[in-house]
Order: sequence, then structure tokens, then C-alpha cells
Amino acid sequence: MTDDSLSGQDGTADRTSALICAARAGDSEALGDLLDGYRKYVVFLARAGLHNHMRGKADPSDLAQEVCLAAHGNIAEFRGESAEEFAGWLRGILSNILAMHVRKFLGTQKRDPRLEQSLNASLASASGFLHSRIAGDVTSPSQQFARNEAFLQLAGALESLPEDYRQVIVLRHVDGMLFADVAKAMGRSVDSVEKLWVRGLAKLKTTMGEG
Repeated sequence: MTDDSLSGQDGTADRTSALICAARAGDSEALGDLLDGYRKYVVFLARAGLHNHMRGKADPSDLAQEVCLAAHGNIAEFRGESAEEFAGWLRGILSNILAMHVRKFLGTQKRDPRLEQSLNASLASASGFLHSRIAGDVTSPSQQFARNEAFLQLAGALESLPEDYRQVIVLRHVDGMLFADVAKAMGRSVDSVEKLWVRGLAKLKTTMGEG
């Protein structure tokens, strides 16, 4: 799909809706452009999902690639039109892939409703964080036009952070841990993680401003 075909569309949200419409109609180039825009969102969710279950056992980038391949093969089944609906569809694909990998890691082929509920809860929490007020707090006024898709920008900014910064923000905001529990999880003092959290949020805001 060319940019010319999108002329007359006003703003990023309209462009995404046009890409979704073209992708559903069978335009593979439009689907590729769409998935490129959502890749870091999926990687962030995969990292959050792996956090509680099998950290170090699978690569979030590889899981995101599996999601993209599955999306290519099943785009005809997608019925939504908005950025949020497309994000939810990708999140569902990721949940199924994560469950399959966890079952493989645990050495069982049996479906475990509790495991799948736990995975869905982890992904919903991570996605909810990207749509929370913090997205507005770290978005500059000049980025207001793209507020509907600020969650994609926030996911990209989070993925660009140093690991310690990203981890303290995820533990604090996605997992909802107290600073004392964050300190225990990261093997640091409470004072250290509090300072790391402040620096991490400042870096995140700077990164969003550069985007």
C-alpha cells in the first residue's frame, strides 16, 4: 500500500485504520507496515508474559516474530478496524503462543486453564499499563495528535531503555510491586531502586520526547 493511497487521511489513527482495511483486503505490504508498527508492542508484552513464567527460556523478539507470522496467516479472521482492536487481536495470538511454549517447557501437552488465565492476566496488565495515565504523563504536547496510539510509542520507548530501567518500571507499574518487593526481586536496596525508578521514568520521558 502506498502513501499516495492514504492521501486525504488525517492523522496517524486514520492511517492505521486504512492499513488495517487494506491488510484485511489482502494487501500484504499494508499488513507488513502494520506489523512493523506493532512489533515493539508485542515484544514488550512477550517480555512481561515471560517474566513470571519462563524468563530466560525464550526470546521475546522470537515470540514477536511468531506472532507476526501467525498474523500473516490469519489476517482474514480479524474483524476489527481500530488500532486498539488490532492490538487486542495480536495480544490474543501472543497469549496462545506463550501458552504453547510454557506447556512445552513444562513437558506437558495438556491445556491448563489456570496457566492460560495467568498468562492472559499478565498480558492484560502490561497492555493496561501502556494505556494508563503514565502514557499521557510521558507524552509531550507536540505528540497529542497521536494520543490514540501513544501506547505504541510508549512500548517502543520502553524497549529502548537499559534493562535495569525497564525492569524497575515493569515491576513497579505492571506487576504492582511495592518498592521493598522490587528491591528484593532486583537484589538491590530500597533506596537504590527508588532512585533507579526516578531515573528510569525521566529517561522514558526524554525518549518519548525524542520520538
